[in-house]
Amino acid sequence: MFAALYYPFDKPRRWINSGGLGTMGFGLPAALGVKMALPEETVVCVTGDGSIQMNIQELSTALQYELPVLVVNLNNRYLGMVKQWQDMIYSGRHSQSYMQSLPDFVRLAEAYGHVGIQISHPHELESKLSEALEQVRNNRLVFVDVTVDGSEHVYPMQIRGGGMDEMWLSKTERT
Repeated sequence: MFAALYYPFDKPRRWINSGGLGTMGFGLPAALGVKMALPEETVVCVTGDGSIQMNIQELSTALQYELPVLVVNLNNRYLGMVKQWQDMIYSGRHSQSYMQSLPDFVRLAEAYGHVGIQISHPHELESKLSEALEQVRNNRLVFVDVTVDGSEHVYPMQIRGGGMDEMWLSKTERT
């Protein structure tokens, strides 16, 4: 969702998205499929810590078929969209949306034979993403685990039961 809102795509047919239809786990297999179809292109999968765990075993597929993609894992230690609904509608009463037992994604990527990079502070983003892209260009899958604030929300957000013109624009503003 963050990539859809903030990345300035400048070419047609360069964005594959599940459309927010609850398809957790879609990103990594989709990215691998794109890389198979377009082997000369740089492919980036932007995913979340909950979603990646749905199909993380596909890191094995990437190794087997030598599919060098960049996986950017936005790790907020929550099921982000579920938590956002709980924050907005249920006054922050969280149930089954936080994840205190996540793996060390960098070490997990390395266990699958890939490069793992941790980004813990915003000032590291540019240099470490540049390093990751260089590794991808050298035919390596790179898994970048980016620590993000668990209170960050994605807007606009459809109001439960509302029409397409009824949305949350921020935590306090609605259309």
